[in-house]
Amino acid sequence: MIGIAMSTSTTSTAASSASRPIAPVAPAPVRGPAASPVRHSWIDNLQGQFFGVVMVAFGMSMLHSLGLIIGQIAGVAFLVSYGSGISFGLAFTLINLPFYLLAALRMGAAFTWRTLAAVTAVSLLTNIAGNYISYRHLDPAVGAVLAGLCVGIGLIALFRHQASCGGMSILAAYVQERTGFKAGWLLMGFDLALFATAAWFLPMERVLYSLAGAITMNLFVAWNHRYEWYIAR
Repeated sequence: MIGIAMSTSTTSTAASSASRPIAPVAPAPVRGPAASPVRHSWIDNLQGQFFGVVMVAFGMSMLHSLGLIIGQIAGVAFLVSYGSGISFGLAFTLINLPFYLLAALRMGAAFTWRTLAAVTAVSLLTNIAGNYISYRHLDPAVGAVLAGLCVGIGLIALFRHQASCGGMSILAAYVQERTGFKAGWLLMGFDLALFATAAWFLPMERVLYSLAGAITMNLFVAWNHRYEWYIAR
């Protein structure tokens, strides 16, 4: 009787265990090539860089037509252009030359060549944009903010496709990649010093409009250029 009871109990326990649902097992984390970020093809990079160049040049041409400036090395180029009479494109190209050494040493040859191409294209497009686009009815306040947005989204496109628009953006891209410090905040610090200098040479109204555009650009870059939001490389 005792043996039968034990056998029956064992059978019941086994049947009960078999009837319970089995908890799903979590899949093992993916490792190796499957976990690597998506890689851009050459056509991906080409179209991204083209978009970035066009947007930056569009914003720069708006600012130039209004007699305003922007932050970073482009702002220095605007001041040189207004003060000397040389074209913005030439000033922008010449001032950027020393920064290519940093790009070559720290960011690699591919990044340097892409940046050189981007700076050259932005310089040329900004110089000729006035021949095809009229800004006669553009309000300075609206133009400054719109230009800031255009330049900001253009810089992000260049950053995401392993290029930049030269100057401080090379340094900012390098610092963010190495330390995680937001590129936009570094650029904003440089811009504060730049605009303090510009106040000695430009009417205060133009400086304030320009400052609004630069703040717009830097905040846009700081909030949207985040590697954790973008998986492709």
